[in-house]
Amino acid sequence: MNEERINKERMGEIALLILEYRIAKEGISLSEINRELGNIAKAINVPLDELKKFSIAFYEELLEKILNK
Repeated sequence: MNEERINKERMGEIALLILEYRIAKEGISLSEINRELGNIAKAINVPLDELKKFSIAFYEELLEKILNK
């Protein structure tokens, strides 16, 4: 196979698009988000405070996209 590898930056872009798609399709439970973030942080070995910062930035951007449609 002579396929080009995708770079890490593009992989991140695609991952964010998939995450946006899943959240738009399935929604989020605001009442359970803190517990879920704790579970995710443990599962992927990322500090909880870092995951929370990521989540805030992600949801702000997603909300902005939704409201500007």
